[in-house]
Amino acid sequence: MTARLKSNWFWPVALLLVGVAWSVARTPWPGLTRSFEYAIIFDVIVTLPFLFVICYRTMLPHKQIVLRAIALQCFGIWLATKIIPADNQILLPQLGWLRNVGLVVLIVIELRVMFAVFTVIFRGNSAAGQLEDFGIPPIIARLMLMEARFWRWVFSKFKP
Repeated sequence: MTARLKSNWFWPVALLLVGVAWSVARTPWPGLTRSFEYAIIFDVIVTLPFLFVICYRTMLPHKQIVLRAIALQCFGIWLATKIIPADNQILLPQLGWLRNVGLVVLIVIELRVMFAVFTVIFRGNSAAGQLEDFGIPPIIARLMLMEARFWRWVFSKFKP
């Protein structure tokens, strides 16, 4: 457990940061000003992705780190709109388009990867190692290939 926690320290730190920000935003405090919103936005756009990159730089390929950091930023902008009360939001409503653009870019990239994965899966001579090259865990890769074999078998029953 401690080895897993040492290699994935980002998640407890991120939960702690979000929890502190949420608790500060929910306390009636007259000093809650525009600078708090700026601090939250800075945390979700810069600090959290930076910590993610530091934590996983040796475990993940660079492409995956960049994609996940962008996804983390998009999720962070959405989360910031939930942390900061709506009546205190000044800059966040104007950042909605940035989150949407980032999500569109991620969806396009994911569709491209999904098409490549399906091409590998539904080829007759696929191996789990080919799917693992896409970053899919070994057990999931084997399950995906088993499912593809099953569907090829089902569709072969409908051929004349």
